[in-house]
Amino acid sequence: MENPSTSGYLSLLKENSNFRRLWYGQITSELGDWFHYVALYALVIKLGGSAAAMAGIMVAKLLPLVIISPLAGVVADRISRKKIMIVADIMRFFVILGFLIIENPKDLWLLYALTIIELSMASFFEPARNAIIPSVVKKQDLVTANALSGTTWSVMVSVGAASGGIFVAFLGIELAFLLNAATFLLSAYFIKKVDCSESHIGDNKKEIDKGTWSYLTDGLKYLLSEPFVLAVTFLKSGLAISGGIMTLVPLFATQMHSTQAGVSLGIGVIYSVRGIGSAFGPILFKKFFGESPRALRTSIALSFFMGAVAYYLLSQSKSLYLAALSVGLSTFFMAVVWVFSTALLHMEADNRFLGRIFSIEMAGLTLIMAASNWFVGFASDSWGDSPQIIAGYFSLFFLVPGIFWTLFILSPNERLKSKRKEKNQKEEVVIKENPIHTP
Repeated sequence: MENPSTSGYLSLLKENSNFRRLWYGQITSELGDWFHYVALYALVIKLGGSAAAMAGIMVAKLLPLVIISPLAGVVADRISRKKIMIVADIMRFFVILGFLIIENPKDLWLLYALTIIELSMASFFEPARNAIIPSVVKKQDLVTANALSGTTWSVMVSVGAASGGIFVAFLGIELAFLLNAATFLLSAYFIKKVDCSESHIGDNKKEIDKGTWSYLTDGLKYLLSEPFVLAVTFLKSGLAISGGIMTLVPLFATQMHSTQAGVSLGIGVIYSVRGIGSAFGPILFKKFFGESPRALRTSIALSFFMGAVAYYLLSQSKSLYLAALSVGLSTFFMAVVWVFSTALLHMEADNRFLGRIFSIEMAGLTLIMAASNWFVGFASDSWGDSPQIIAGYFSLFFLVPGIFWTLFILSPNERLKSKRKEKNQKEEVVIKENPIHTP
């Protein structure tokens, strides 16, 4: 049952101006990001890139997150998270402009270099954005805020990928990169207007003289002392097993279309349906199953198994539209895991460590995602596997994290802790609703 005190999506945006500004920044930057994705794939194809080259782009987009994220998390817990996001956006504006000078296959090295730099900036931006949400949203609205952010990402995938495919096909790659660059400036403008109290700076003030390594190890020690938080932190790494879908999508489009315009449109169609699927997952699960910690845990387990079924359907797809439908179904369930795991971290983890927790989470998921994308390129080029066969592998891989998570939440210790926590939360609500006044 849904908590009656929880704000609705529209009322949250209407009443919370700081979250609304953060949300505006998310809309603009993510819209540009999907123009960038389509333009980047089109540019690689234009330069004669193979499946391995496309997989290489994804690895270049992911590895910086693995290497830099732990440092970025330390920074996000020591200084203003708002300032980190603004600086990262401005720097990405200049980096994206660099893609405009890439003209021939000899420039592939520059494409990889710019991609690495751009994602290095994202390594600082994302942990800061995730960690700042509890500073601008009330605790009872955290699930709503995360569901709205996840749905926004999904809508931007749909709108950005579809319009990006049309834009690149008919107006060119260069204009797509220009639009992407401009969105980072607009995002920085909206974030600058966010007014929030970043209590983590004061809370961590007595530890500020510690070195970076000590600060990072403190975060690791905290995770090891909190098994539930540790397990939730690596849920997205389980999702990342199927992260090779980013390379698999253009392979499906290339299999079914022979022209650059056709491939761009095909990529746009699949990503568009992908966005639609992920938009509805968290909203519908929240509506029908509720937003209690127990409901979130159960929804995550169910979504892993249903995601495996969706990838099996993708392995049987023979047309672009059936492939798009299967991808949309898979992301319907993947979005539930993504949004609900983030909400659980916001609910359960200490705010002082959120920057480090989200950076460790990002490092883990991107490492697995990079390996998944490499696997797609290797299986396609070295084994000669079709996109359908590779999708079949993913349907099996996706079962593994679902089994581990289910066993974890059903373990006697976790079930007992969960019941105690929910009992304490209910007692807190009763106390707040019926305060005892003493003279």
